[in-house]
Amino acid sequence: MELVRLELKNFLSYREGVLDFNGLHMAALVGPNGAGKSSLLDAITWALWGKTSRLDRDQDLLVHRGEKEARVSLTFRLGEALYQVTRTRRRGKGSTLDFQMLAPRRRSLTGSGLRETERLISQTLGIDFETFVNSAFIRQGRADEFTTKTPAERKDVLAEILQLRRWAELEERAKEKIRRIDQELETLRWRIQECEKELAQRPQREAELRKASAEHLARQEEREKAEKVWEELRRDEERAREVQGRLRELQAQRQEVENSLARLEEQIRQQEESLRRWRALLERRTAIEATWAALQRAREELARMDEASHAANALRERRAELEKQIAVALAQLEGERQRLEREIEAARDRASRLPELEREAADLRERLSRQPALEQEIQALEERLQTLQAERVERQSENRRLYEEMKDLKARIQAIAQIGAECPTCRRPLPDAERERLRREWEEEGRRRADRYRENQNRLQALEQEQAETAARLEECRQVLSALARLQSRLEQIEGERADILREKERLADLEAALQEVERRLQEDLIAPEAQAELRHIDEALRTLGYDAEAHRALGRRIRALEEEAQDWPRLQEAEQRVPQEEEALRRLEGLYHDSLERRERILRSIGELEQTGQALTERLKALPEAQRRLEEARRAEREARDRLIAAEQRLKILDQLEQERQSLQEEILRLEEEKGLYRDLQLAFSRNGVPAMIIEAILPEIEEEANRILHRLTDGRLTVRFRSQRETKEGNVRETLDILISDEGEERPYENFSGGEKFRVDFAIRLALSRILARRSGTPLRLLVVDEGFGSQDQAGRERLIEALNAIKDEFATILVISHLEEFQDAFPVRIEVRKTAAGSRLHIVM
Repeated sequence: MELVRLELKNFLSYREGVLDFNGLHMAALVGPNGAGKSSLLDAITWALWGKTSRLDRDQDLLVHRGEKEARVSLTFRLGEALYQVTRTRRRGKGSTLDFQMLAPRRRSLTGSGLRETERLISQTLGIDFETFVNSAFIRQGRADEFTTKTPAERKDVLAEILQLRRWAELEERAKEKIRRIDQELETLRWRIQECEKELAQRPQREAELRKASAEHLARQEEREKAEKVWEELRRDEERAREVQGRLRELQAQRQEVENSLARLEEQIRQQEESLRRWRALLERRTAIEATWAALQRAREELARMDEASHAANALRERRAELEKQIAVALAQLEGERQRLEREIEAARDRASRLPELEREAADLRERLSRQPALEQEIQALEERLQTLQAERVERQSENRRLYEEMKDLKARIQAIAQIGAECPTCRRPLPDAERERLRREWEEEGRRRADRYRENQNRLQALEQEQAETAARLEECRQVLSALARLQSRLEQIEGERADILREKERLADLEAALQEVERRLQEDLIAPEAQAELRHIDEALRTLGYDAEAHRALGRRIRALEEEAQDWPRLQEAEQRVPQEEEALRRLEGLYHDSLERRERILRSIGELEQTGQALTERLKALPEAQRRLEEARRAEREARDRLIAAEQRLKILDQLEQERQSLQEEILRLEEEKGLYRDLQLAFSRNGVPAMIIEAILPEIEEEANRILHRLTDGRLTVRFRSQRETKEGNVRETLDILISDEGEERPYENFSGGEKFRVDFAIRLALSRILARRSGTPLRLLVVDEGFGSQDQAGRERLIEALNAIKDEFATILVISHLEEFQDAFPVRIEVRKTAAGSRLHIVM
């Protein structure tokens, strides 16, 4: 993997930052402590895996103070493909992740969620966070992590770097599997014992089955006999129910016949009464026919009067319409006269206000002449306010920066005030003269900043007062301008009203002439002349028609009286047809009545016969309860015998199942014992002295060779290192260890006897060797090496050899970053990345 570009937005101490790795083959990353050098390394791992070396829990702390969102975008090359990962963190709302392939063709690789996308990134890289950090970073204070440990601890460190902890997890899983198998074996053996106890009862269970079978056969015969007796009685009971049902049917039929006879008697009586009334109506034929003839003559006279009434009503309706038209025309003419009078009076009133309006308009024009000068003053005041605000913001910002710088100077002065204080940059002890010089310089620098701070404070007070005065004058001018705007509106209103008055004066004569014409028409009664002429014609037609409404009403009353008397006329016509029909119906009802009498006699004879049969069946059914009781006892005895038989058979089946279960349990125990042996072998293989020890034993020569290759460059071949993984004890046994043996020109000495510079060379060579081996073992070609380590313990020659060692391996990496604050060491690199912390956040500057 080769880094191409890193972009930061509001990440930790950075507000904005871009680092282009193109051309950065070997570079020094420099800057004071806390400037943000290590934050660049955290940005790389956070973008890829969402983790940093310092913070993994509350990732809201990664967002720059005062901001809501942090974003890191990393572009890297893997083989011929170019990828880009962008991770965003929104404070209080979690993270989002975008994964893109940029070349050879652009496409999105983002998964369905954050975890899925992280899995796709790790799958593409072929390396996880821990492997990347341990192989690409030599972090500050961690170079001697391996050499300063005890032999046992060195194995733990090496196991951690090589990520051998998964073997311990596999060992624990094997132990857990063995524990579960032991529990299963214990349960299976207990179950076999229980099965054998039950199987010992087989002879007793077989005897119980034979006895239960014989008893069940005897009880079955007794039940069959009782059922036969009970079935005969049940048939008699069914016959008795049939007899009772037939009796109920006959009783119902008898009642139905009795009801039918009663209805027929009533119908015969009603039919005789109806026939009498129809015959009486035929006897009054002559009087009914005379009344009907008088009614017809009266109706003819009424028709003639109705026609005259309709004509008179039509004339009266037309007369009412004409009167209404005349009244409407009169009202309209009166309204027109009143409207003209109001308009003439209003026009005269408005014309009287014309001189007053002209005087008010002249006064307004004179007051509005001051508006241009006022607008220019407002513009000047607004520009002055903007100038004052800009100066105020600038001086406030400068004072905040001065305050932070004075705090920093005060902290520095306090830090070097003590004897034995160290240089805050290189961490070397400071002589007293140097401490005094630095104190004076920093105090003088602090006074200069304090003087400038007080000067800004005084100017800020003056600015605040001037701003208030200017704002007050601006508000006063704006109010005056607003009042002038209202005056302009009033002037426009006056001009419009004056124009309206002049137009009304021109039409006043027309209004007066129209009023005179309306008054003439009212005086001469010239209102709807055509309607008045038609009204006179209608009055003459009503007199000619001579319609009498009272005679019309009297005729109507006489017709109603005749209609009441002539109501029998239709019934007289009907009576001539109904009398023969009524006589026939009466004869038919009398025949039905005689038939119902005969049917009643037949039903009474059948009821007597069925009652005798029912009495005989009732006497025989007295034995049914006892037969029922005996049958139930026989059935209950049979069920109990059958249940005992089934229980005996089930117990034998259970024994057969237990026999099969015992055999299966024994086979399962053999299988589990075999499986337990396999897991014991796996436990031993996964243990510390198993596969992990073999891996460490196999990789130690490779680490040793790589470390000596680097150490040869750093010490001109004077120092060599050798790893010893086994050591003979005093008792003559061999025990596992991991000793580091260092030879100085062929003479082995303990690690503790070497100087600080020599120790660092050994530490650096071993740690760099571990990084290279881990990178090769991961299968992913890492083209980045970051050395975050202090070199203050090295002399000039040692630092030169370190640079030579880095130069010797530089072709194996696309980018090598060395974090340092030593100027002579920084100058040895062709590129220097400077990190400075400012009030606007950390800043990056590349010096070629």
